[in-house]
Amino acid sequence: MIQLKVVECSFFVPIRRDVNLSDGELHSTDLWEWLDDELFDRFSGRTIAPGLYDGFYRDPDTGERVADESRKYVVATTEGQLDELRFLLSVACVKFQQKCIYLSTAGQVEFIEANQNETD
Repeated sequence: MIQLKVVECSFFVPIRRDVNLSDGELHSTDLWEWLDDELFDRFSGRTIAPGLYDGFYRDPDTGERVADESRKYVVATTEGQLDELRFLLSVACVKFQQKCIYLSTAGQVEFIEANQNETD
């Protein structure tokens, strides 16, 4: 049996909507279930790291410091699936009302931005 090379990808999803885009409220259970379903359908699994990750960043529009708490997801993908993961996270930006989502692929970091033209 031939094993495809897979890479570990992790990303953070803040538990609240972006206060500068929306109301800063918690996401619904249905939205978290949507993400789980998408990860299962597209990548056959995921892991959620225990607890919440406390972080902060400089808002690219306001220049202000923004604190957040996030869930950390870990997904194993083939290199050929990386664009599909990027697309999914771009859609997630819209659904979770985030300006971007932090994605780390085998130690390489990128910030996936929302594309308003994308849907599921």
